Amino acid sequence: MSQPDLTQEHEQEEQSEAAAETEGEVGKSVNSKFGRRLVTGTGEYVDDINISGQRHARFVRSQIAHARIVDVDTSEAEAMEGVELVWTAEDIEPYVEPYGLILPDEEPLVTDCARFVGDEIAVVVAKDQQTATLAAEKVDVEYERLETVADVDDALDEDAPILHPALDEDPDVDVDGNVASEYDLQVGDVDGAFEDAAVVVEDTFETNKTNPTPLEPKGCVADYNAGERELTLHTSNQAPHLMKEYMAEALADLEPSDIVVKIPDIGGGFGVKIEAFPHEVCASALSIALGRPIKLILDRFEEMKAGRGRHDERLNARLALDEDGDIVGWDVEVLQSTGAHASFGPAVISSAGITSAGPYYIPNQHIRGKALYTNVMPGSAVRGFGDPQYTFAREQLLERASAELGVDPMEIRRQNAPELEEMPMRTPTGINWRGADVHECFDRVQDMINWDEHRGFGRTKDGKLRGVGMGTLMKRGGNKKVAGTESDAAVVQMNKFGEITVLIGSASIGQGTETGIVQIVADTLGVSSDRVKPIIGDSDVTPEGFGVWADRGTIIGGTAAAKAAEDLRENLQPLAALMLDVDVDDVEFADGGVRAADDPENAVSMEDLAYEATFANPDERPDGMKDGISLVGRARFDSQEAEIPDPKGSLSHGYTWGCLAIVVDVDPTTGEIDVVDVAISEDVGKAINPKMIEGQTQGAIAQALGEVLLEDYDYDGSGNLTNGSLVDYHLPTAKDVPLITKIDEVETPDPTTSHGQKGVGECPLVPVPAAVANAVADATGIRFTELPLTPDRVLPRLAEEGMREL
Repeated sequence: MSQPDLTQEHEQEEQSEAAAETEGEVGKSVNSKFGRRLVTGTGEYVDDINISGQRHARFVRSQIAHARIVDVDTSEAEAMEGVELVWTAEDIEPYVEPYGLILPDEEPLVTDCARFVGDEIAVVVAKDQQTATLAAEKVDVEYERLETVADVDDALDEDAPILHPALDEDPDVDVDGNVASEYDLQVGDVDGAFEDAAVVVEDTFETNKTNPTPLEPKGCVADYNAGERELTLHTSNQAPHLMKEYMAEALADLEPSDIVVKIPDIGGGFGVKIEAFPHEVCASALSIALGRPIKLILDRFEEMKAGRGRHDERLNARLALDEDGDIVGWDVEVLQSTGAHASFGPAVISSAGITSAGPYYIPNQHIRGKALYTNVMPGSAVRGFGDPQYTFAREQLLERASAELGVDPMEIRRQNAPELEEMPMRTPTGINWRGADVHECFDRVQDMINWDEHRGFGRTKDGKLRGVGMGTLMKRGGNKKVAGTESDAAVVQMNKFGEITVLIGSASIGQGTETGIVQIVADTLGVSSDRVKPIIGDSDVTPEGFGVWADRGTIIGGTAAAKAAEDLRENLQPLAALMLDVDVDDVEFADGGVRAADDPENAVSMEDLAYEATFANPDERPDGMKDGISLVGRARFDSQEAEIPDPKGSLSHGYTWGCLAIVVDVDPTTGEIDVVDVAISEDVGKAINPKMIEGQTQGAIAQALGEVLLEDYDYDGSGNLTNGSLVDYHLPTAKDVPLITKIDEVETPDPTTSHGQKGVGECPLVPVPAAVANAVADATGIRFTELPLTPDRVLPRLAEEGMREL
C-alpha cells in the first residue's frame, strides 16, 4: 500500500481553510466552541470548583408533604467531629428576606411549615461533603402532620388548608386562598361564536408533572469577601446577570452591585436553572456569616425531590368551527398545580395562553387559568414553557372537529393558518405575526412522513396498529414585557494580533448559543469562526444581558453581538480605507481581512490592520483618529414592540412556526407505543448553524417522547413521591427513541434580527405530545387525553374497545 502524500494533504487543508475564509460563516455547520474541552473531560463544572478554606453544606429535608415544624434537634449532628454548625430558619433569618420569582412565597429554610417532601428545614456545614451528609441524617425533626393539598381539586376545596396564609391575608398580594394567581384574557364574542358554530368539540385534558433531569444536578460555591463587601457566586445557572438581582432580593443588606455571578460549564439546564434556589441563598448566607467559601451540591435524589420541573395541568378546552371549516372560537380554562411555590407558574399560564391558538387565526378566544398551591415539588420554567400543554388540547380537538366535518385535518390546518403573503398581520390577542411560511412546513412534513400512506393504515404484518398524527407550533422566541423591553448588550474587541473576542451576558447549557453568536460576529467581520473567542457566563466581565432561556440567545444576544461587530467595523473602516487607498465606502471586510470592493487583490490582513491601528504613527492615521483608534465595538439590542390587550401579559420578540408528524405502532397485546418515524419542519428564519439546529431538534423530540410515553411524577394522596429515583422514574434511552433524521428547515428571515434568525431550541418539543396522541387515535380510534401514554393507561382502553382481551 502506498504511503499518503502528507504534503498534498497539508496543501489541501490550507486550501480548505482559505476557502472557509472567503465564505460567510452564518449557515455553516461549525463545531461547538466549547465542545472539545467537554468531550475531552477538561471542562469545569461547579462541583469541580474548590476554593481554599471552603466548607461543605448539606440540607435536612422534610419527610412529610405538609407539616408544622414543632422542633429541630441539631445536638447530635453538631457534636460530630468535623461539623462546624447546623442552621435552622431562626439562624438564617438575619441574613435573608422572603423572595420569589413572581410572588414572595419562598424562604431558604422553613420557618414554620414544610410544604412538600424535600422542603429545606435545616442546613449542615462540615469540613467535607461526606461528614455534612452523615450529620444531616443525625438532625431530628419533630413534625405535626397537617392535611395535604395533593392536587388542584384539593386546592380549590373551600375546606382545604391554606398553604400560604400570610400571603392570603396580605392586601398587597393577589393570592386568594390557594389560588396563587389568576389569568383571564378574552377577545371577540366567544359565547356568540360557540352558539352559532356548526361544530363544537370539547374535552378535559390532563398533562403530567415531569423533571427534565439535567445530567448535572444543581449546585454552587459561594465566596463572600468581607473586605471588598462582595459575594462571588459560582453556580450552575442560565442567567448570570439576572441572578445578581434575584440573589439581592433574597439576601438582606446586599445590592446587585455587591454580587458577582460566575457560571462554569453547565451539564444541561432546560429552564430549571434560571431562578434563585435555596441552595444558592443558603450557601451565600453561610459564606457571609462564616467568612469562608461554602460549597453546596445537590445529589440526584435531592434533584428529583426538589429540583423542580414541568407543571401538571388540567385543561378544560372547547373549539368551535363553522360549516366551512373555519375555526371561530377557542375557549380554554387551565388549572395548574404550581406546587408549594409559585415560581414561574403564573407566567406559564399567561405567556403561553396569549399564543395558545397556535398558528391558527381564531377571532374569538377566552383563555383563563389559575395557578394553584399544592403540597408537591414546585414547578418552574421548562423547555416549551406551557405551550406543550395548550397544544396537546388544541390539536386533538382540531382533529376531532375535522372528523365531524368529514374533512382531512391537514386541510383544516391549512385553511386556518395564514399564508406568508398575508403577513404581517395582527392576531386577535394582539400578537404581531410576520414572515413565517408554515404552509411550506406542512408540505415538507407531509412528504417526509408519507402522510397519505400512513393515515388510517390499519394493522402491520406483526399485528400492531399503525397511525400517523401531527402537531403544530407557533413558539415564542425572546421575551418582551409590556411594561418595558428586555435586551442584551455585547462587546466585540480585537487585540493587536487581530484576534477577536466577543463578550455576551449569556451562558451555555449545551444548546450552542455561544457558537452561533461567534458565527454571527465572524460573518460580520469577514473572518473565520476559529478567530473569534466567546466569553460568557461572568457578570463581572460581560456586559449586561438576560441570559439564555425562552429561545432568546441567538435572537437577542446574537443581534447585539452583530451590532457590536458592526461598531468595531466602523471604527476600523477609515484606517482600512487609508491602507487600501480607497474610499471608506469601498472597504469590504472579507477573506480574513479587508479589501477593496472592486479589487479583491488589493487587500490587507486583519493582523496587519490591527497592528497598524495599535502602533501606527498618530500623524499617519486618518483625521479624527489621531488620539487613537478603538479596537472595541459595543452595542445593545432591545426586543421589539408588543401590543396585547392584557397589561399583565408578556409577549415575545418573534415567533417560530412549524409542524411535526409522528408514525406510531400500538401493540394491542401490551398497550406499548413504539415511535416508528418522526418528521419535522420549522421556519427558523435563518439557519445560523444547521448542525446545532439538528442536535437541538433531536434532543427536544427525545425529551418530549420521554414525557409523553414514560415520565410522570407519581405522588400518593399524602404527597409522597413514589418514584423519586432514576430506577423508578424512566427517562428515554436510545431504545425508546427512533433515529431522527427527517429535519427540514424553512428559512423566511425575520427582518428585525441581525441575520433573520428566530428561536429553535424549545420549538421541536411543543407539538410532540399532541402528535403522538393524534397518531394513537389514528391507529386505534381512541382519544387519550391524559399523559403519559403508558401501557397501564393504553391497554385497559384497548380492552374496553374490544381490541384486546384482558
